[in-house]
Amino acid sequence: MLPILTGLIARRVLLNFRADPHISQALLPRPFVVETSNGAAIVGVCLIRLEQLRPKGLPSFVGLASENMAHRIAVRYPIKGEMKSGVFIWRRETDQKLVRLFGGRLFPGVHHGATFSTEEDLDRINMEVEGNDGETDVSFSATNSLAWQPTSTFKSLDEASEFFHQGECGFSACLNGYSVEGMQLKISQWSVRPLAVQLKKAAFYSKPSRFPEGSIEFDCGLIMRAVPHEWHQIKQHPELETGTA
Repeated sequence: MLPILTGLIARRVLLNFRADPHISQALLPRPFVVETSNGAAIVGVCLIRLEQLRPKGLPSFVGLASENMAHRIAVRYPIKGEMKSGVFIWRRETDQKLVRLFGGRLFPGVHHGATFSTEEDLDRINMEVEGNDGETDVSFSATNSLAWQPTSTFKSLDEASEFFHQGECGFSACLNGYSVEGMQLKISQWSVRPLAVQLKKAAFYSKPSRFPEGSIEFDCGLIMRAVPHEWHQIKQHPELETGTA
């Protein structure tokens, strides 16, 4: 098992979309099922800057920093006869070479390479991410917002916050492609704020072969900053060993 990893989430942006649940389900491996909010599947992009990441117990100065991106969907999955909430991750990108090298081998999660360009202060953020194959390119501008967007499928910030808080366990396909592996993100000081987002590109969700026209729409943006956290490897369970598409 991987040792517990600890560090600081310097910045985490969630770009969330509401999507047709039947189309979304067809993109999931067994045994995961779509988790919905007010009838919509919730898919999105998680853009997270990690700092001081190291095995728990080591000093922070030995830790790594990296920019990372995950394309994911809220799901439910079986563990010991119960259905749990989590996320399934279709693709991961990072700018950290060590993470790309060892992801899917020494620790869970196969990672692709990407270039991250960021301009930000405490009130705004502009990001462009270029993946190594163009499949997951993302570009957006955002500013802090004081009001919740009335067009969101979530009726309030509290409702959105609770929905994403319960998805702390993330799963993705193993390197062999025939099973899944997972990590649990533990955050003791959970707090998100709304973003007013101008989305310029989200290539993964714009591809008609995945989401035909009219089956997906941008929903809301959220951000958190300066959050201590831990990563815990999730023990493999028999229910998840046949996670083939």
